[in-house]
Amino acid sequence: MKKYLFTDGTNGVKEVQSADELKTLVQASNDPAKIRIWKFNTSEWITLADLAKEDAKSFELSAASTNNTNNAVQSNVNGEEVRAKRRIPRLKEFFYILFAVVAGFLLYNFTRIKWEKAGRIEQLSARPDNHPQLDVDSLISFIEAQRGQPLDKITRINFRLRNTWPDKISLKLSADVFTNKSTNKYNNIELSIDNATGYDIDNAVVQLNVWKKDADSLKINRTDTVQFSNVGYVLPMKRKLNDSYRGDSISVSFFSIRAKSFNFCYAADKTSNYGNMNDRWFCKDAP
Repeated sequence: MKKYLFTDGTNGVKEVQSADELKTLVQASNDPAKIRIWKFNTSEWITLADLAKEDAKSFELSAASTNNTNNAVQSNVNGEEVRAKRRIPRLKEFFYILFAVVAGFLLYNFTRIKWEKAGRIEQLSARPDNHPQLDVDSLISFIEAQRGQPLDKITRINFRLRNTWPDKISLKLSADVFTNKSTNKYNNIELSIDNATGYDIDNAVVQLNVWKKDADSLKINRTDTVQFSNVGYVLPMKRKLNDSYRGDSISVSFFSIRAKSFNFCYAADKTSNYGNMNDRWFCKDAP
């Protein structure tokens, strides 16, 4: 006859006279994982899983089923299902979880970038360095004196437009500005070309530069270009940008302009098209 000592952690220690009686106690236990058994003539308490390994034929249990304390339902020694008690988190574990949540929240708030709205800017493009101010009337008189004949009306108009274009074609940037301790951010950017020449502009490429402080100077940190086509002269043509830009300053300028109507081709990276400094932006191949 096999004898055992049995406890499930709730009803004390009981002396068991047979394997069948042990099976009955196991079946009645609410939490098989807490069961401990002492076989007579041995020297230690063992788990139900250990007993099943030693006497698998009698108990027909596997270590996996008896060790799985996380399952809501477990098998007893007769293969019947026993509802396991739900484990109640300990107070110490609760405070660990609470601490982790609070620490994560504080870390997020201290490390995230906080932006404050500083208003909205409106900025006109500066006069390009490669197109100085000219006295167009004096220049026309000089050309007519050299040619020995006056210029016709259309030639005069086109010549005047090509050489005074910064006064007739303007470029404006508008943007919402946000700031933090280190830099600025520009959102909701709108570019606008106002063409007052009285002629359509076939194509214009606008360059947007973002500037970053480097020691005591500003350097370009990012450059984007935006293309406009068929710019009329009745109303300004506007273009909104979806991108957000970060930097200490922002500026906009014309990179190129082409207008076949008055034989005009401007390029920011040139000083003239054909070397004639009296009419530097004249071109025959304007689209």
